[in-house]
This record gives sequence, C-alpha cells and structure tokens, in this order.
Amino acid sequence: MSEQLRWQFKVCLIGDGFVGKTSIRRKYLGQVFKTNYIPTLGVDFANKTMDLDGLSVRLVIWDIAGQEAFSGLRRRYYEGCAGMILAYSVVDRESFDNASKWLVEAHGFLGGLPPLIIAANKVDLRPSYPPEDVITSEEGQAFAKMFGEKLNTPAVFIETSAVTGENIEEAFRSLCRLMIRQEDSDASAEEKPEELAEMQTTPVVTVEANSRSEAVPEQDFVQEAQIGLSMTELVDLKAKLKAAESDLAEFTTGKETALLNLRNTIHVKRIMYEHLKKQITETREAWSEAYEEYMKIDREKKSALDAKMKAIESLRKRIGEIEGTIGKQIRDLRLETR
Repeated sequence: MSEQLRWQFKVCLIGDGFVGKTSIRRKYLGQVFKTNYIPTLGVDFANKTMDLDGLSVRLVIWDIAGQEAFSGLRRRYYEGCAGMILAYSVVDRESFDNASKWLVEAHGFLGGLPPLIIAANKVDLRPSYPPEDVITSEEGQAFAKMFGEKLNTPAVFIETSAVTGENIEEAFRSLCRLMIRQEDSDASAEEKPEELAEMQTTPVVTVEANSRSEAVPEQDFVQEAQIGLSMTELVDLKAKLKAAESDLAEFTTGKETALLNLRNTIHVKRIMYEHLKKQITETREAWSEAYEEYMKIDREKKSALDAKMKAIESLRKRIGEIEGTIGKQIRDLRLETR
C-alpha cells in the first residue's frame, strides 16, 4: 500500500513585492521560471507533496503579495500558518531593510512566529552590481540570528536564486524539518506523565519457539492439505486487499488534494468578497456625501444667482430712473433758455 500522508503544513511566502517570491514558488513546484510576470493579485497558493527522510509531507504554499495595496487583507492570509519563508533581494537594499517590518507584522497577527527561513534571493545578480550596493551573506546571517533570538523562533538563513534554482529545494526541505521538529516538540510537551508511566511499565511478552519437532500423524495429511488451500486463498486475498488499499490511498489522496484546493479557494474568495463589500460600502458612503455636497452647492449657487440677478435688475431699474430724470431735467432746461 502506498504511504499515507504523514504531515501537512501551511507555509506563507512573505516579503516585499518583486523580490522573487512567486518565482521561488514556481521553481520549487517545477514550473518554468518567468522573467516577466504580473505581480500576485493579493494571494496565490499551490500544494506539493514530498518525501522527507521517509515521511510523506504536503506543503500548502501561500504566496502573499507584498504590495501596499493588499496590506488590509494579509491578516486573514496568515491564519493557520505553520512555517514562513521571508524573502528579500540581495540587490535591493530597501527589501532587506523592510524584512524586519514583515516579521513584526506576522508576529502581531499570529501572536508569535512559526519556524522561519530567511531567503536571500537573486544571488545570481550579485556580480552585476557594485559591492557596496548588495547585501552580504554576513548581513543576512546576522539578521536571521538576531530575529530568531529576539522573537524566539527557529530561523535558518539561506541564499537562493529562482533563476538557477540554487538552494530552492533545500529552503523548503529545511523548513519542513523545522516544522516537524516543532510539532514533535509540542506533542511531547502535551503528553501526560501518567501515560508515559503506563507506557514504560507495560510488560513486553516474548514467545519462544518449541525446540522439539513433533511427528505429524498420517491421518492429519488431509487436514494439512485443506490448510494449504486455505493459506493459498489467504495469500490471494491479502494481495487483493493490498491492491484495494493502494487504490483507496490513491483515491483518497486525489480527493483530499482537490478538497484542499477548493477550501483554500473558498477561503480566499470569501476574504476578497468581504474586502470588496467593505470597499463598496465606503464608495457608497463617499458617493452619498459627494452627492449631498453637490446638491448643497447647487442650491447655494441658485440662491446666490437669484440674488445677484435681482441686484442687477434693481441696478438697471435705478439706472433707467436716473437716466429718465436727467433727460427730463435737460429738456426743462432747454425750454427755460429759449
């Protein structure tokens, strides 16, 4: 029977935009590396099952967008995270400087940090940049050591290249070992002392083989033949059982993978829906406020326009009256001078 799934972990890829997180994921999954791609829209995820030291481990890898536009959604994306890969670019000083912000954000959302890989990515580009512009291995190692101790979490520093594939596989395998070690440690801490005592005091029963062989009576030959037939049938049934169990395991694994992808899709869509609903509500409120302001200004404009028109009309009327008076006075003056 094919080996049953032993471990399953959710892994979050975090870091600034354009440091190569998506390319790291694609390289690990065996997908072709792309030099040009559309930045991750909020979050993307995929899963891969690996054999690690004889154990079957499935990773559900969440690639979280680093752009500021998605910062409001990231809290929900961290839920259930068992391990993290924090990536920065060795030729982008700002991404390295922001690495601490990502760890602080994750620590705040989770109330602590799971096992962590610090991935210094794009090492293939180091020779193309001046030495003073790149982040050295020593800087990365010091960063991992400092935050591992400060935030009390297992942290491993590793340099990677999504172009050449350097240390990509090793980054995920190292993280798996850290997560398994963490799970085993948690399980050991929760084990009850009385259960341990019971396990330690359980007697071990051994059975010794009879050193004397007994002669088989002649009358038992028929019975032995029947046993032989039953044994043949038993072997055949065991083979069928093994095939059925293998088929069941493959069927179950396939369905579990499909369900896992659907659960993650539903989770992401629900978060996006809630985010969009909030945006729609805010937009509706902003529209309502703008419309009310528009109507207010429009009323003020009409009122002011009416007042100004009345003032102009009054001025015109007064001008007409004065002009009429002046005309009359001029005519009267002419008559008097004759």
